Amino acid sequence: MLMPAAVLVVLLLGAIAVDLSIVHLRQREAVAAAASAANDAVTAGLDQTALRRGEGYRLDPARVDQVVAGSIESQGLADEVTDVRVTMPTPDSVTVEVRLRAEELFARSLPPGPRTTEVRGTATASVQQR
Repeated sequence: MLMPAAVLVVLLLGAIAVDLSIVHLRQREAVAAAASAANDAVTAGLDQTALRRGEGYRLDPARVDQVVAGSIESQGLADEVTDVRVTMPTPDSVTVEVRLRAEELFARSLPPGPRTTEVRGTATASVQQR
């Protein structure tokens, strides 16, 4: 009598572990995507006209937004991304926040229906001038 109940409990705990692992993996993907996009934005978002005028290294906000969107697209995450926020705390740094959907594998078979969790990854990159 106890053996079938024990097997059911072990299967349920295994399903919970798999679902939590999926959420954790998606959160790490969000952090990696944000870090890559921030690095790309700092590298390719240079305002060349300001540099040529002698104003130093400064980022162009329109170019930064374009580079971040291209970076997210190139990583193949455009369908899973729910929100991307780009802020420039200083003229030579970029903070990118990426939100992704994490669809749980085993929880969708439970009565309330499919379950998704939104995970967030944030990264900041700044220019290192010599």
